[in-house]
Amino acid sequence: MDRKAIYAAGGGIAAVAVAIYLIMNTGILTNTNSIGQGFNQGALMNIKAIALSVNNLVANRTADNITEIRVAFDAYNPNMGTVILEAIRYNVFVDNMRVISGDIGEKPEGFVASQEGIYPIIGNGTVTLKDVQTVERNDMNAPIWDKVVNGRANYIINGTYSYKQTSSFQATGGDMDFKLTFP
Repeated sequence: MDRKAIYAAGGGIAAVAVAIYLIMNTGILTNTNSIGQGFNQGALMNIKAIALSVNNLVANRTADNITEIRVAFDAYNPNMGTVILEAIRYNVFVDNMRVISGDIGEKPEGFVASQEGIYPIIGNGTVTLKDVQTVERNDMNAPIWDKVVNGRANYIINGTYSYKQTSSFQATGGDMDFKLTFP
């Protein structure tokens, strides 16, 4: 084989490699921000937690000893990128007595077959998630029953929410505890 052809091919490959390196590091072909991170990676910088609040909590008596409690949460995403809210697990208390417990969504395990139980929240967006639980009056909850059914209860809601944010091949997220009051 001709040595000149081999040297020319090697030099051509080296020139292409240098050109690719320069293009990638100068941002000519990539959308970069001021610190050199790609657009998607910039969305993962300085991640802020989802701001969870109680939109509404209402008790509706459906029978003499049965009440439906409707809970609505607002989940605000203060980040640039979309965040996936996977699940909210919560307890509602009145006068240090648990009235109801509930789950909204589900935390996926492994590969997800369905995305029915997860909630995407776009950057600077809010999603309202609702749940209904039934409570039956009994000897244990009798002391707070009238407060709940007459709309005079002050509620403490605590629990955990699970979230995930992905960008390119990176992911952040986890579980966050919360404690809220209503009204």
